[in-house]
Amino acid sequence: RPFEVFINSKNMDHFQWIVALTRIISAVFRKGGDVTFLVDELKAVFDPRGGYFKKGGQFMPSLVAEIGDAIESHLRMIGMIQDEDLDEHQKKMIAEKRAQLEAVQSKSEDSSDDSDFPAGAELCPKCSTKAMIKMDGCLTCLNCGDSKCG
Repeated sequence: RPFEVFINSKNMDHFQWIVALTRIISAVFRKGGDVTFLVDELKAVFDPRGGYFKKGGQFMPSLVAEIGDAIESHLRMIGMIQDEDLDEHQKKMIAEKRAQLEAVQSKSEDSSDDSDFPAGAELCPKCSTKAMIKMDGCLTCLNCGDSKCG
């Protein structure tokens, strides 16, 4: 189980709250028990000035949320949080939607974006990734499979 968190920041505007936050997170880790709740709490923090998109299209509502995302990634890696695997039907549906999208894009050949998802994609409310596309009248996320058609 994790015991300590260290975050380096050369930005003096963020220094004191980052030190305080890492000390509190480390204290919760040392206390023990189910520490996975920290991920949800941190990822729920929004910056009133707005968030930003990470490479690959994932939206981060704040720097604190990105710290939560990093902790979640580590907790998944060590097995404290289990991945929510898609079932075979969802994987097949996402693969079909990607293939349809790639066929449409190969005809237009105007996308020079280095993102994993199309330029016109919308933000998925489930996984916070800019991967929601509209095809066949349905909004479908190419990342997690969430669909507005059921």
